[in-house]
Amino acid sequence: MNAKKIYRDKQTKHTTVVCVTNQYQCERLIVVGRAIAKLTNTELMVVNVMVSNPLYPNTDALEYLFDISKQNNATMTVCYADDPAKATINFLKEHRATNVVTGLPVGESSVLYKIWGKFTHINFYTVSQDGEAMLVNTKERMKARATV
Repeated sequence: MNAKKIYRDKQTKHTTVVCVTNQYQCERLIVVGRAIAKLTNTELMVVNVMVSNPLYPNTDALEYLFDISKQNNATMTVCYADDPAKATINFLKEHRATNVVTGLPVGESSVLYKIWGKFTHINFYTVSQDGEAMLVNTKERMKARATV
């Protein structure tokens, strides 16, 4: 009986999800994610989604990000998928994300636009190279929804 209640409670807990690549500078995303999770009283999770069989996985950087995640009381998950955007979208749904933290999109074909366009109930934040967090505005979200 208690096990079911604990499971049910865990499933209803909302999360702040930080999406990282396998680069050392993603530490700034995790730090911002911790601040947002604290402000919104959500669980912090970090996810890295890579294409299946990456040519040059930076395992040292991933290990570093695992350590940074642990220091910030976050769990980190590494996923391999043929379609990283779809895998990320599924991860956000499965873990009931209410806030998502990423780096800045690079180019018009950035996977971030596809992810932004799939959700209306999630707050998306981008973090600049100098660590400044910005809420993705409605105009950007509408543009993303139009391209999905």
